[in-house]
Amino acid sequence: MDMLATFAKVNVWAVILAGISYLILGALWYSPLLFGKQWMALNGFTEKDLKSNKPMWMITLLTFLSASVASFVISMVLGPHSSAGFGAIIGACIAIFWIAMSKLTSVLFENKPVKLYFLHAGFDLVAFMIMGAIVGFWR
Repeated sequence: MDMLATFAKVNVWAVILAGISYLILGALWYSPLLFGKQWMALNGFTEKDLKSNKPMWMITLLTFLSASVASFVISMVLGPHSSAGFGAIIGACIAIFWIAMSKLTSVLFENKPVKLYFLHAGFDLVAFMIMGAIVGFWR
C-alpha cells in the first residue's frame, strides 16, 4: 500500500468538519442540557473545580486536534470509495471495540462508577459515528 497515495486521497475539509462536529457534540453532551450535571456528579466536580482547570482555549484546541487526527485515520481506513452509512458503521466499530473496551479497563482499575463509563462510551459512539459519516460521505 502506498501511504502517500492514501494520504493524498483524504479530504482535509471533511476531516476538519468532523473535528468540529466532535467539539459541538461534546459541548452539547457534557452541557447541563444533556448529561453535564450527571457527569459532574459522577466525577464529584463542582463549578469551582471546572473553573480552576486548564485554560478552555487550550482544552478546546487539543480536543479539536485529537478529533481531527482520529477523523483523518477514519478517512484513511474508509478509503476513496465509501459512503456515510459505511463511515458511521466503521465509527461505531471503532468506538465500541477499541475505545469503549480500553475505557472499560480504566474504569475497572480506577474504581470509577459504571454510569460514568456508559456516559463517556455513549458520547464516543455517537461522536465517532458522526465523524465516520462525515468523512465517508464527503469523499
